[in-house]
Amino acid sequence: MPRLLRRLLNLLLLPLALLMVLLEDVVWAGAVAVLRALRRAAPVRALEAWLGTLSGYAALPLFLIPELVGVAGKLWAIALLASGHPLAALEAYVLIRLVCTLIAVFIYQSCSPALLRLAWFARALGWVHIARDWAMALLRPALAWGRTLVRRSRGRLALRWLAIRRHLRAER
Repeated sequence: MPRLLRRLLNLLLLPLALLMVLLEDVVWAGAVAVLRALRRAAPVRALEAWLGTLSGYAALPLFLIPELVGVAGKLWAIALLASGHPLAALEAYVLIRLVCTLIAVFIYQSCSPALLRLAWFARALGWVHIARDWAMALLRPALAWGRTLVRRSRGRLALRWLAIRRHLRAER
């Protein structure tokens, strides 16, 4: 592949790579942590056990549940926006998207053994992992630089945060 074409392709796919890293590192990890806490409840464990008994093809339509909830959330956010509540619309949309993601992660984790027995699903997941690894290889230097920057400025940020808190307390 010519070098210019490769650079152009990287430039076009970089936003997608950033989104994948964000989803992988932040949303997915957060969803897993929340689900770990929710699994302490007996009804959640029972639902997970039931989902684990489903075949791969029976589990696939379950992914429509978070999608339908997401569509209802978008409609609600649009209604809030149309009625002049942009902040409430944004909050509702973000909250509903996070809940939908949590539901999708729960379904995936509960049904993954059955889903991975579907050859096409396992292949598609392999492609997703290849794309994720490619994105991480591209972004690893930038992420390392960002982590270094945060580590260096952590003390300064903490001092600034304390100064802001003191200022806010003094205003009361």
